[in-house]
Amino acid sequence: MENLVELYPALRALWVVWFFALFLGMLWFVMRPSRRKHFESLADIPLRDDRAQPRS
Repeated sequence: MENLVELYPALRALWVVWFFALFLGMLWFVMRPSRRKHFESLADIPLRDDRAQPRS
């Protein structure tokens, strides 16, 4: 148990580094140029007119 207490500051620092790396990974995933068209279509959802499309 004493070893874990001694490692606590290092584990806290690694946890912050892990979340920063995770955030950068998510940011890279979303900001890729190949995903632009997908997210633009999602952003246009509130502006679409549902009555203009024929219902099947």
